[in-house]
Amino acid sequence: MNKPFYHTVKFWTLIISLSILLGTAAVLARLFDRSGSTSHNIASLWCRLLCQWNGVEVKVTGLEHILTDKSQIFVSNHQGYFDIFALSGFLPVQIRWVAKSSLFKIPFMGWAMTAAGYIRVERGDRKKSYQAFMQTVEKVKQGSSVIIFPEGTRSEDGTVGPFKKGSNLISSRSNSPMVPVTIVGSGDIIKKGSAIINPGTVQIIISPPITKHEKDDGQILNSIRDTICDNLKTMS
Repeated sequence: MNKPFYHTVKFWTLIISLSILLGTAAVLARLFDRSGSTSHNIASLWCRLLCQWNGVEVKVTGLEHILTDKSQIFVSNHQGYFDIFALSGFLPVQIRWVAKSSLFKIPFMGWAMTAAGYIRVERGDRKKSYQAFMQTVEKVKQGSSVIIFPEGTRSEDGTVGPFKKGSNLISSRSNSPMVPVTIVGSGDIIKKGSAIINPGTVQIIISPPITKHEKDDGQILNSIRDTICDNLKTMS
């Protein structure tokens, strides 16, 4: 059997099956834990299983840089869909994702996202985007971390695009540090514009956190982007 075809069929079979099973579990968990933490833990398990059962090895270095006593803003490059599975499945913290509203309409998966307290954003609607921004700030203040892809979209060739300023604003409003995260290899698993799966290794590199007080907004974001680019060069 053609290997890419086999892995692709396996992936989509697993994602549908796990979405039904664990999505239902996440929704039920919300009845007993209104914080959404248990629902997120179930979603995290869903992501780990998707990686492990599809032959995607996730290696994480720099776990010692994750702050265990407070929330933080993880600022990451964005190579592919497996960025989300790898980060959600293998970062040992409570995360609240910010995602486009259409994803919340998907049966089971979208219901689980709602149960976990993830934040929906309406792209192109400034008022609703601002509401999502304020909800994100509130989630961080309540103790949950968030992951931001400041490029705004997946990279087509692995290069790091310009960074938008949303992560800076969330950091300053919530008084939380930003943690640079470099992802290597996920773009080769599912190419942008394709649904074909090619299992491989995803490397997550967590760099030391940067506090708001060290540099001004533009310098912080530039520093984070430089760190990510340097890590990518080292790994290439």
